[in-house]
Parts: sequence; structure tokens; C-alpha cells
Amino acid sequence: MVRGRTDRIITEMMRPIIAHVITESTPFGGAQRNTLLTLKGLKRDGYQTDLVCGPGGPLIREAEVAKVRVHVIDELIRQVEPAKDFWALLKLYKLFKSHKYDLVHTHSTKAGLLGRLAAWWAGVPFIVHTIHGVPFEMNGSYRSRLYIYLERLVGSMTDCIICVGDVLRQEVAAWKMVPSEKLCTIYSGIDLAAYVPQRSAAQMKRELGLAGGWPIVGCIGRLSEQKAQYHLVDAISYLTGKYPQIKLILVGNGELRAQLESQVRDKSLASHVLLLGDRDDIADLLNIFDVYAMSSLWEGVGRALTEAMYAGLPIVATQVNGVKELIQHEVTGLLTSPRDPNALAASIDRLVTELNFAQHLGANARRKAEELMGGERMIKAIEEAYRNLCCRTESKADGNLIQDLPNMRRKL
Repeated sequence: MVRGRTDRIITEMMRPIIAHVITESTPFGGAQRNTLLTLKGLKRDGYQTDLVCGPGGPLIREAEVAKVRVHVIDELIRQVEPAKDFWALLKLYKLFKSHKYDLVHTHSTKAGLLGRLAAWWAGVPFIVHTIHGVPFEMNGSYRSRLYIYLERLVGSMTDCIICVGDVLRQEVAAWKMVPSEKLCTIYSGIDLAAYVPQRSAAQMKRELGLAGGWPIVGCIGRLSEQKAQYHLVDAISYLTGKYPQIKLILVGNGELRAQLESQVRDKSLASHVLLLGDRDDIADLLNIFDVYAMSSLWEGVGRALTEAMYAGLPIVATQVNGVKELIQHEVTGLLTSPRDPNALAASIDRLVTELNFAQHLGANARRKAEELMGGERMIKAIEEAYRNLCCRTESKADGNLIQDLPNMRRKL
């Protein structure tokens, strides 16, 4: 459906006005980092881009530093709270209506549902959504079925849905959320230039009190049921006898923190497990890890996984969703079944003892990340998706396909 001000978009020779919508920026996770990188790239390339998000966190600060206009909606939070959700929807509608955006691009589940509904209600001509991953394990439960139903509802209002991995796209197509022709794959990119360590590994180890630690196993991500870091803690407990100086570094915050702290105390692992909270020095931290491990129960692709691959680390990961697309067993890493800390421990042990094999996997992983995950590649693909939307609309309106897209309103 072509909405609202499409004729103005087609005829005016100017860049479109775009809003990217996401929930609150704490924690500063993969979807937020993806959105920030996209906003920076679009602004650099001449697009008028706004950020619409919930309150708090580094995303707002980083966007303002990049000279992106920010609109904060206090009720736009991750949790489901009907009263706040209603006010968030109303405020989104008023914002989209008053600012006359040409395109609204939403991210993740909650902002995607409310943002797309508000954009359709406000008559925004083009609506795009990025699925960074599913919000919970898709196991046929009532919650899973409700999620699919709601996605089908707002999917009918959406012109294009971007999936951050091709396995994820295939899963979304199989769930019949939207017609397959609305789906495309654009891998979630990282700014490769930002992943150059600023401090030496020796300095980082001294600062963190890890000078004698070996091996150092790292995991970066929100402390949540999805990431299931408690399985990693169990895996480390199985390895302390063989590796008395083994360390597990958990980077991130979240609702699982208190449970993990209790688990560490109960298993007498205080000297082996460090919970560092949110950190900005990811490249420096990756530089001290001997093994990168993740125990996710479900995952879109996993931005931290991409970062670890680019760092050339040997990786152990659970065989779930989009992870299987990036980690090929014994080629770019080792895969284990989810909910199996014994298998995690065995794989970590293998990478620590078979050093040449581990280095080979790390080198392959880095090449894979360079091939698929460059930030510039992602930004150009998103711009191309925007142009394709405009192209299809003009084709329908005029009966011909515009060939010179760059001159079409210097637009999409």
C-alpha cells in the first residue's frame, strides 16, 4: 500500500526525512549498536535522519555526538506495560504526523510493533523494519504463536523487512510472518576500524587483575535468559581442576546478574568468574581472551559473536538460529548443543589444548567476518533497500522503471 505523501517523494529532488525507532538504549546491545552505525552512515551520506527511542543509556549520547536529532519517548520501554505502551503509540503517532517523515525504520520487537502501527496510522509513505532476532525461543508455545500473529498484523503495514542473517530470513519466511518478497537479508555490520585495541593485552590483564590468569574465556552480551550465561559458569566449574587459573569474563548487564552472582558464590568461583558490567573498551577486552564462548538459547546472529570473529578468536557457540550461519563446526569455530555445559567445557578444553587448530579456526572466522560484516557494506545495502522501495513505487505510479536512482530526489 502506498500511503500519504508518496507523490511528493517522487517529484521533489531532495533527500528523504527518515526516523529510526528503537526502545530504550540501556543496555547498549547489538540492535542499538547496529542502529547507531546506520544513523551515522546515513547522515554522512546526506540523509536527514532522526533517532526516536526510549530514555537513558549511551545510544542517545552517541547519536547526539554524531549530530543526529534525538526524540526521547519515556514510555517506549522494552517491557510490556499496556498503559505505557498506549501512550508510546500515541506519542509516536503525533511525532510522525508532525514531522512528516518520508520513511520510518523500526528495530526489534516492541519498537517494531508500536512504531510500525503508529507510522501506518500517521500515513508515513514507507515503513521498514529490521528483525535483529526473535524475542524468545520459538517453540510453538502460546507466546510464540501470539508473537507471529502480531508480526503478521503489522507486517501487512510494512513495505520491507530486513533480517540480519539469512538463516533468520528463512525462519521468518517459514513462520509466514510476511510474504517472502517483503524480506531481505542485510547482515548486521560492525565498524571494523573501531576494533583496533588501544591497550596491550598485558596492560589490560594488569588492570583487571588477570596477570596470572590462563586460559581466559570471554563472553559479551546482555545478562539474560536468552544468553544463558549460567551454562558458561557451570562449564568453567568443570574445568577448574585441570586449569586452576582459568578465568571467565562476562561483559554486560541485565536481569540475570543477581542470579549469576549467586551461582558464582554457591560454586566458590569468585576467583574464576568476573562480571565486568557494560564496557566501552570491547576491542581491548577481546584482545585478552584466549577463547570466546557463548551459550545462547536463541539468537538472531549475535553482534558480539561477529566482533569476536573479527578479532580472530577461537569460538565455542551453541548451535542455534543464525549462529549456525556464521560458525561452521570445525571450520570457523566449534558448535555445541544448547543447555549442555559439559559440551561447552569439552569444546573450551579442546581449543585450549589444540593451539594450532584454534588459531586456524580464528583465522577462518576473521575472514568470514570481513567478508560479510563490514559496516560500510551494511549501510550501502540499507540505502539500496530504501532506493528499491522508491523505485517500485514510482514504477507502479508511472508504469516504467526509473533507471537513474541517484537523481531521483537524491532520494532513497
